[in-house]
Amino acid sequence: AMAWVLLLLAAQDAKVRDLIRKGDDLWAQREKVGMAAASVLSYQKAIVLDESVTEGYWKISRSHLWIGGHEKDGGKKQKVYREGIDFCKMAVAIDGECIEAHFWLGVMYGLFGEAKGVLQSLSLIGPIKQEIEWVLKKNEKHEYAGPHRVLGRFYHKVPGIHGGDNQKSIQHLRRAIELAPDLHDNYLFLAEVLIDEGQKDEAKKALRTCLEAADNAVWGPESRETKRQAKE
Repeated sequence: AMAWVLLLLAAQDAKVRDLIRKGDDLWAQREKVGMAAASVLSYQKAIVLDESVTEGYWKISRSHLWIGGHEKDGGKKQKVYREGIDFCKMAVAIDGECIEAHFWLGVMYGLFGEAKGVLQSLSLIGPIKQEIEWVLKKNEKHEYAGPHRVLGRFYHKVPGIHGGDNQKSIQHLRRAIELAPDLHDNYLFLAEVLIDEGQKDEAKKALRTCLEAADNAVWGPESRETKRQAKE
């Protein structure tokens, strides 16, 4: 009987891996309408079969990055990011050491806060910093210098009275560019802070570099959108 149970478990595990792989393939085609949502369904099927597959949860959240970014309705956008937060919290609960889960949780808090309005979201300042600084300590290069990029964005967007700081923002974003010169958002975000600081020439230089860089291998669709914003 034991051998039979092990066979069943092995078959289930293969099915779970298969669903994750299928989700990844769909996510890779996210520029096509409906593909990001289809990837979520595939990841959800995987976690229904095996609740402990952490990857399924944070990858749902990663898909929500695209879905939320293309949602015009403000209320729906908030809902998408709110769900992204919930799935990452589940991932962290399953595996407290999962770097992707902590990273995407910090990102989703930030996006949810932006969608809701910074002043309505001051309670998220602590949680965002907590998650991203945790990732920064583990690996500053994670997700193309993600911790530096998110903190750079964070210090730029948060009002000064609540800990915002353009100089800290610039430091983090310059470090992000140093570690990941092939991720376009690193340049766009830096340019936005530099414009705020009246450093127009430096900003132009960052935008030009962004426009001339080849599409990123993993974040191709996002790099194309970032280039459009850089042009504007």
